Amino acid sequence: MNRIERYLGQVVFTHTLLVLFVLLVILGFSEFMIQVGKLTEEYTLAKGTLYTLLKLPVYAYEIFPVALLIGSLMGLGALANQSELTILRVTGWSVRRILFAVLKTAMLMWLVMALMGEFIAPGSEAYSKKVRSEALQKGFSVGSGSGFWLKDLNRYIYVGQVISSTELNHVEIYTQDSGEISQFLQAQKATYSEGHWVLSGILRQDIQLKTVGKTNDEKLPLLDWQDQRIKSETFDFPLQPEVLESLNIETRYMSLFDLYGYISFLKENELDSEQYQLAFWRKLAMPLVVIGMIAIVFPLIFGSQRQVSMGQRVFVGILIGMGFHLANQMFGNLSVVYQLPAVVGAFLPAGLMLMIAMVWLKKVR
Repeated sequence: MNRIERYLGQVVFTHTLLVLFVLLVILGFSEFMIQVGKLTEEYTLAKGTLYTLLKLPVYAYEIFPVALLIGSLMGLGALANQSELTILRVTGWSVRRILFAVLKTAMLMWLVMALMGEFIAPGSEAYSKKVRSEALQKGFSVGSGSGFWLKDLNRYIYVGQVISSTELNHVEIYTQDSGEISQFLQAQKATYSEGHWVLSGILRQDIQLKTVGKTNDEKLPLLDWQDQRIKSETFDFPLQPEVLESLNIETRYMSLFDLYGYISFLKENELDSEQYQLAFWRKLAMPLVVIGMIAIVFPLIFGSQRQVSMGQRVFVGILIGMGFHLANQMFGNLSVVYQLPAVVGAFLPAGLMLMIAMVWLKKVR
């Protein structure tokens, strides 16, 4: 970057950072007030505060495109009001060259946010739900991997894979008696039906220590091990589908790697994966969204020949950001409902916005 490009990038960067900070303060305060309303003896104010702080990386990743749009409008709008962009045009800088200069900074910022969305936000989201769930549901502990552990009185339950709120795979149950494991039960699947859980493909192993004699006044233990295979039986699982539903990490917060692996798993088991495919392609479409957000700013800046207040620019930026969000949600849901390719639902809104920006920018010139 030359000096002018660095200057333009610094203006966009500082204003975007300021907008992102303000939006995070608003969202964080709103989330904190929601958590205050849920406080109990177990779910204390400290845990509610921790939950709110852990949600901030998720919010930052999600609202970054809108923050970039508003920040670019504010920063470049200030330069336009001070005639600095006009001076650049007079010295030979075309609108396209200024656009490319700003895009360099925007894409670098997106790269940082993408890394946060891949490596920080998913873990932060999972841990925030773990903190709240353990406080609101005693004995519950969500593992950091694909499965989770659950303690219920004298039983320890491990669920290897949550397919949905009513279907679990690879369930293992360890029953303790006097501090020792007395029974191990392994089920291939657990399904919620008619108000209770049903285990299928069960292997039950009963374990018992018996004493058979004495040697030097010491009892000799004997391990009694019995195997039993059962087709299916009901099971008193301590978690209801409603709780499992709330523990699921939303698809848009999952990393690309996790989404790809889970989509492959669902396809292998002939299960619906449309929503996960849509979330996967939306993440890949994010660079196009960033380019579209920056491109739509330039007709608004160079198309106005009069002074425009900062408040007006912020208002316009919010309208465009909300409009794009609604269009993105609408096209995505339509692609799922009408069985359209997920890539279309993910890329179409960003492509339309970029096309509108390019056509509008040509008219401005």
